[in-house]
Amino acid sequence: MRISKTWRSVIIWSIISAAFIGPGSVTTAVAAGALYNLDLMWAVTFSIAACIALQEVAARLTIASGLNVGQALIKLFGDRSGRRLQWFLGVSVIGGCAAYEAGNIVGAVAGLQLMTGLGAVVTTVVVSTTCFIVLWNKNPAWIFNLMAFLVALMGVAFCALAATQEISWGYAVRSSVVPVIPEGSHLTILALVGTTVVPYNIFLGSGISEGQTVPIMRVGLIISILMGGLITAAILIAGTTITDFSSFESLYTELETKVGSLGAVALALGLFGAGFASAITSPYAAAVITRTVFEVQNERTVKLVWIGVLLTGFIIGVSGLKPIPVIVVVQAVNGFILPFMVIFLLLVINDPAITPKEFMHGWLYNAVLLITLWGFCMISLDNIDKSALDAIHITRSNHIVASVVISTVVTLATMFSIVRKLRKL
Repeated sequence: MRISKTWRSVIIWSIISAAFIGPGSVTTAVAAGALYNLDLMWAVTFSIAACIALQEVAARLTIASGLNVGQALIKLFGDRSGRRLQWFLGVSVIGGCAAYEAGNIVGAVAGLQLMTGLGAVVTTVVVSTTCFIVLWNKNPAWIFNLMAFLVALMGVAFCALAATQEISWGYAVRSSVVPVIPEGSHLTILALVGTTVVPYNIFLGSGISEGQTVPIMRVGLIISILMGGLITAAILIAGTTITDFSSFESLYTELETKVGSLGAVALALGLFGAGFASAITSPYAAAVITRTVFEVQNERTVKLVWIGVLLTGFIIGVSGLKPIPVIVVVQAVNGFILPFMVIFLLLVINDPAITPKEFMHGWLYNAVLLITLWGFCMISLDNIDKSALDAIHITRSNHIVASVVISTVVTLATMFSIVRKLRKL
């Protein structure tokens, strides 16, 4: 019975892995391997650890308190401020879902085209229509099972692709735990973290955790996210053989030349699986956020939200427009949201008025989350465009010092706030 519940939990939480392993993750991980070999593998390790920690806290909050994220915001900050934060976070994250959907559909279409040779319009219609049918069915079990299958498909495809590479496994293990920052790799490191720890996944994780127990939730969550990390690492390893990554077509051709048709087919399958899975999870996450953050009970309104997200991706897909500028803007906005989400989770999970004492964690866990907060603050501040730095006459070196100082102050302020809350116990 317990094995059955554990397996079911893994299937449910596979939607998180399916959500963060999208075309953006494939692109970033391939670029990291192509440009820096295995030196940035540690960034994948950090991203997965941070993802597990944050998703676990969000899920435990809902299980322990019975409150969704929207209700917890109001209880922590009061009705007026809480509802303002609801709108700020909810609208920003749903906007992120819509922008990412464009890239998701484009990625799924690219993989399908590589396998079939069909045109972009036809494949876009096929992918979008299939996503619509899956989401319209309104059966969470169907969606969870499909996501588990797609994660398994990506795992087999990308691990098979990684197996074709000749690497030093000792070097791979060392690179996974020893941070190395090659010259010019800062943006790639930020991208690796940003494509793994996605704000809307925190809301999604809170929404799907209802009805679970903490121990079963933890097992399912950790296994599924570790599988996602393994897939990301496999993509990075596969990227070490690449010299030309101007397009997915060029990547397909180069793999076919260097490792044979197996590698090329694995890329196409994995890319399609990544894009299609994320193309379903983005609208699904928007629906969950509408219910849990805005507390919308009208299913017609919820339906209009996820259809709008899906339609955004479809329109950009059939129009041939490049979604990259939109995605970059939304990534920047979501990058600034992430530290606020970490602060919020730290405050509510340590607030005895919200979280029962038996569901609170110790200072070791708090230390991990505080370190994660510091890292995310650095990432958010580093996302400031160079032109903005020039406009206010701040040099790059001074900007880094300022980022360290601001990140440290925010982290310490959060820590002192936690100490004050815990004194109530």
